[in-house]
Amino acid sequence: MKTIFILSKQDIELSKQEVLALTKKKKHVLYDNLLITDTRFRNYKRLAYTKEIHRLLFITTKNQLEKDINNFKWKKIYKKNFCIRAHNFKNTENTERSLASLIWNNLSLPKAKLRNPSTEIIFNKINNRIIVSLKIEELKEKFESRKPHLRPELHPSSLHPRLARAMVNLTGIKKGTLLDPFCGSGGILIEAGMINLKPTGYDIDKIMLKRAEINLKHFKIKDCTLKLKDATKIKTKFNYIATDLPYSKNTRAKDLNILYKEFLKTLKQILKKKAVIGFPDFIDYKKLIKQAKLKAEEEFTYYLHKSLTKKIVIIRP
Repeated sequence: MKTIFILSKQDIELSKQEVLALTKKKKHVLYDNLLITDTRFRNYKRLAYTKEIHRLLFITTKNQLEKDINNFKWKKIYKKNFCIRAHNFKNTENTERSLASLIWNNLSLPKAKLRNPSTEIIFNKINNRIIVSLKIEELKEKFESRKPHLRPELHPSSLHPRLARAMVNLTGIKKGTLLDPFCGSGGILIEAGMINLKPTGYDIDKIMLKRAEINLKHFKIKDCTLKLKDATKIKTKFNYIATDLPYSKNTRAKDLNILYKEFLKTLKQILKKKAVIGFPDFIDYKKLIKQAKLKAEEEFTYYLHKSLTKKIVIIRP
């Protein structure tokens, strides 16, 4: 089935790569923020930067629209009642009324329902194309309720839950263990646990590990492992790793460079499939990745505030 993922416009490239990582699809079409791909992936609630899921019905043009509407088998998708939503048309209300009338005439004893309809049909006009779809699901994950300041144990540099979830998803992991070697107060671990993965967190700071333990218990994440470990001295191999590298305004860039260099050297030895790493933008991360003989597949820029921007990098061994 051809599926349309309605991506968040906050960062379309990151949103797109998150979907492609989970669907394992390279072949796709992108119209504005509508990503279309043929996939059997159904675990939509995992996604952080997708707003809605639609089933593609057909793509047409203004001149062909009425003909294609009349040729489509609406009875196959109609359930109980329906409504029409038109986006990017000049006169939305009149357009929706006209489209609804055409579909109405192709159904037997139809019912219209504007609020919470059983069948919601979407007409999206993008340039000279009209993309017609059936709305399957609206994603309403409550990321805001897990923001750092709402957790029992706060750490000011902890990632926004939406970004943490996206970083987990960008690894492409479907099940099993995900390692965060600089787990801090557990932001990435929480998001991994929320989607039924087995999060493993390492940190060199006992206080941080205790904070992570309290936060994980608060969100009822049970299948999680926490260990006091130096991220630069890990020996065990992992398929998937996601982490936000530690940084501090009070720490010299030279000291961070040494830490990151040692960690990436270790990452080269322990990474089996894919890692997603967050770097502060004031670090020459490309040079460090190259020195470690790792491969940077994709990178994204994530603005935090006026004094700091993150670089999210997908890495392979």
